[in-house]
Amino acid sequence: MTKKTDHLRSRRTFIRNAGTIAAASALSGLWVPHVHANEDHTIQIALVGCGGRGTGAAVNALAARNGPVKLVAMADVFSDRLAGSYRGLKQQLGDQIDVPEDRQFTGFDAYKQAMDCLRPGDIAIFATPPAFRWVHFGYAISKDLNVFMEKPVTVDGPSTRRMLELAEKSVQKNLKVGVGLMWRHCLARRELHDRIRAGEIGNLITLRAYRMHGPIGSFLSPPKPDNVSDLEYQIRNFHSYLWASGGCYSDFYIHFFFFFLYPQHR
Repeated sequence: MTKKTDHLRSRRTFIRNAGTIAAASALSGLWVPHVHANEDHTIQIALVGCGGRGTGAAVNALAARNGPVKLVAMADVFSDRLAGSYRGLKQQLGDQIDVPEDRQFTGFDAYKQAMDCLRPGDIAIFATPPAFRWVHFGYAISKDLNVFMEKPVTVDGPSTRRMLELAEKSVQKNLKVGVGLMWRHCLARRELHDRIRAGEIGNLITLRAYRMHGPIGSFLSPPKPDNVSDLEYQIRNFHSYLWASGGCYSDFYIHFFFFFLYPQHR
């Protein structure tokens, strides 16, 4: 068995075992040869999308106990969001955040630069607005990377078809892909699913779900400043735009859709 095969197997074993922790599906193994040439087994993370969801996913991933874990690359369209995320993560997690300025990438090509630091078998975290998910996923597959992506993963019919096609390619390459559907890891709901499938409440005729909260995210967007482009404004306030977020059904009610459909596919 070659050294490369041993390396990839050990890292994939880590990822598979980490599945018992809900957040651990976000783990990435990022190898930067000129920095960590002798740390083959360190699980390293590349974060693409440094808003609240991405920062939270990084914190969850770095809490995994299955091996040494580091965040080593970050990417975002907006430099202020990357800087804020970096400061918070560094303050909270210290040496686990190993992202010097030359591995902090901003702009629309930043996702490529971050993933270009990776080698086959590593993982990237995607937490940008979902309009860009299929682009990022496709690039990850081309580089043989494992992926954790936040939900939602598509915004419309065409992007859904692209994601389904990319998912097939990821399976063919034996890549591991996790999606941030947190209810999958809820033991109480899994028990409910099992009881429904066992017929304890008879045949289901209607399922109804409610989500109650005040305005969240960027649904209530402020007026666009004069010195900001339309595209930048819409990406920064993506919840207010269907093309960027898919709307509240895709972004928030997706948990209910998953809950309703999951019993059929356990």
